Order: sequence, then structure tokens, then C-alpha cells
Amino acid sequence: MNHFLNKNISVAPLVVFRILFGALLMYACFWSLFKDDIANRYFQAQFFFKYYGFEWISYPGEQGIYALYLCWLLGAAGILFGAFYRCSILLFLGSFSYLQLIDASNYINHYYALILFSFCLFWLPAQSLCSIDACRNPKIRAKNTAVIYLFILRGQVAVIYFFAAVAKFNTDWLLTAMPLKIWLLQLQDFPIIGTIFKYHSVHLFASWAAFVFDLTIVGLLLFPKTRKIAYIAVVFFHGLTGLLFNIGLFPLLMITCTTLFFSPSFFDRCLSRFSSVTEVVQNSIHKKYSPSKAIKYLFIIYFMLQIIMPLRHVFLYDDFILWTENGYRFSWRVMLVEKEGRAIFRVKDRQSQQSWEVSNSDFLTAFQEKRMAVRPFHIVQFGQYVGKEYAKKFKIKEVQVFVDVAVTLNGRVSQVLIDPTFDLMNQEINYNDSKFILPLGNL
Repeated sequence: MNHFLNKNISVAPLVVFRILFGALLMYACFWSLFKDDIANRYFQAQFFFKYYGFEWISYPGEQGIYALYLCWLLGAAGILFGAFYRCSILLFLGSFSYLQLIDASNYINHYYALILFSFCLFWLPAQSLCSIDACRNPKIRAKNTAVIYLFILRGQVAVIYFFAAVAKFNTDWLLTAMPLKIWLLQLQDFPIIGTIFKYHSVHLFASWAAFVFDLTIVGLLLFPKTRKIAYIAVVFFHGLTGLLFNIGLFPLLMITCTTLFFSPSFFDRCLSRFSSVTEVVQNSIHKKYSPSKAIKYLFIIYFMLQIIMPLRHVFLYDDFILWTENGYRFSWRVMLVEKEGRAIFRVKDRQSQQSWEVSNSDFLTAFQEKRMAVRPFHIVQFGQYVGKEYAKKFKIKEVQVFVDVAVTLNGRVSQVLIDPTFDLMNQEINYNDSKFILPLGNL
């Protein structure tokens, strides 16, 4: 096995992926700026939701946000051009991760994927050709590398698709086509194909097609005989979902990452189109980058965590994941939930019995409020925050916070999510204790 993982292959797949990935990161930065994410996500909110264990992450202020975006852009450019390669990856990873950790309500699957692919690239010799670093230091040039480096990136792609398929293996998705049915019914005015979205048979077909696609696409991409048709399917599937649904960068990311399954000779031909690059390759030192034992052990642990994280709900929580959302994020559960709810908070002075109804919009953006209202532990976080704010403002010694919130999940009748008599101030942010969440009837 060790001999197989150290097998000699061209470094071209890593080099081309580095260039494409760097360009994608730059595009993501400019697109985020174009959408005015800075103002919408960071400047308008008074309160930010925190990830468990990362409560120490503080808001850096307006100038700090701009600085983080600048670091994101510079890091992406460094990756693209192979300039100060590992420092550029660290610059991107640090700034981008910090931006995501500021507010947990901003979690998006493809942002998590960008962080993971960047981490993988940090350990790979993707700067050994077609890079500023290779021009500055010819000693790092190499046209060969160990196949394990390519397998690391392919393995990350496989994890995403496999667990996306596992997540779809539920009655909502496969038997009732939920929530896909809800979204397709809203797209009946889509040009040319919109008229077929009113049929339930189409909803079921689309749900099963997505499940089968996620389950089989990696295997089809691995075999040369099916690779071309499989990649066409990738472009069609992700292109269509990108047109139909507002899912941001995810389709473009997966179309880019699945090119990793092309043969190394394909990438050699891509680089050979540039005569200067061909000359560099031919004259480069016959050096081969082989991973150390430490890197091999690192990625064994890494992929163990990549398998454990999507499955942690099975071992840690005894509840319906789509309802409580315990273990929902970082699990590649893509487009599985359509939840709507409204949370009304009541702050009460236990001594005087005086109470106030909270105006959520005084503290949260519309986007934050929409996401908070269906996420139990975000409700607890916000409830405790407003409790402390009201205690300061009205000098309340014993403050209590209650919430009235009803949520509809994947077309079900709206049901109460949290016990309205439960004092949120008494709840620790502990994902193992969800006694305040009422069970969902009619699973």
C-alpha cells in the first residue's frame, strides 16, 4: 500500500487545481463584495451568533472587516500565482475562517469546503510549477509527485458527495420529495422547463436523481470509460441547480473540484499548450515530492474526522436532526430543509412581574432573524443576550426570558419548537442538553 501511495505521477493536476482554486477564491471575494456582504452581514447587526467553543471570537470593527477581506483577496491571489504559496494559504485561511466564525448564522456548506480544500492544499507541492515561487527558486521545481497528494484532494471531493447522498437517505427526501417539491412549485414560471415543475412525479424524479447522482458520481469519475459522460453530468447537474436555486458558489466549486478526477496526462496536455511552461517542465530538476510519515498520519486523522463529523449525530444525539439541528452543520446536509418560523421573546422581571416584548429587529438583521427563529440553540443565545441587555437597561436583578416560537418543517403543519414556559436564562449552551426543545410530532 505504501508503495502504491508513493507512485510517481505528474504534478500537473495539483498545479492546475491550485490555479483554478485560487481564481475561484478571488471570484468569491469579489462576488461577496458585489453583493454587499460586508454591510449586510457585519455592519448592520448588533449581535452575532457564536459557534460552541468559539465564543471568544470578537467583532473586529468596520476597519477590521475590511482588513480581513483584503487579506482574503491577497491570500487568494498568492494561491493563484503561487507567490509565497504557504504563507498565502495561511493568510487566506486565517482571514476567511475568522470572517465565518464572527457569526454562526452565516454558515454555508461551500464556505466550509473552501476552508477544507485550502487546508489540504497547504500540505501539497502545488507551487512546484507555473508559480512565482518556482521562478524565484528553481530548486523547488518538479514535474513529478506522489499519487497520495492527488488522492487527498479526490478524497475530500468523495467525502462531500458521499455524505450528501447519506443525508438524502431519509423519508422526507425520497418518499415525499421534500423540500425539493416546495422549491420547484415556486419555479413554474422558469423559462422552457418551468411548466413541468407542477407535477409530483417530477419532484420525486428530481429527488431520486439527486440522491443517485451524489451516490455514484465519484465512482463514475474514477473510471476512464465513464469519466467524460460523468463530468458532463456534473456540469449539467450543478449548472442546473445553480440556475434554479440560490445556492451561491457551490455549483462552481464542485465543477472545479471534479476536474481532479481527470487523468494526469490530461493536465500535462493543458500545461503543454503554453510553450514557456513546457520548456520549464523539460528543463526542471527531476525532483519528486514524497510525503513524510507525519503528513500521512496527519491525513489519516484528518479523514477520520471528516467521517466522524457527518456521523456525530448518530452517536451523540437522540433526536430528529432536521428539527433540532444538533449535528446538522459540517455534515454536508445540502438543501435538505425548508423551515419557517417566528420567534417572539418576552423578557420578565421576576420580582416585579413586569414584562417586555422584544423587537428582534433592534438587534438582528432580517437574515439573522430568519435563521435564528428555526435554530433552537441560536434562540437560546439570542434570548440570553437580550435578557442581559434588558437587565442592564431596566436594572433587573432577576431576569427571565421566554420565547413563543412555532416552526414549519418541510411542509408539515407548524408546531411549537421550544417550551414557552422554559426560562432561557437557565439554559447552558450545551448541545447535549436539549430538554427545552419540544419533540416534533408526525415525523
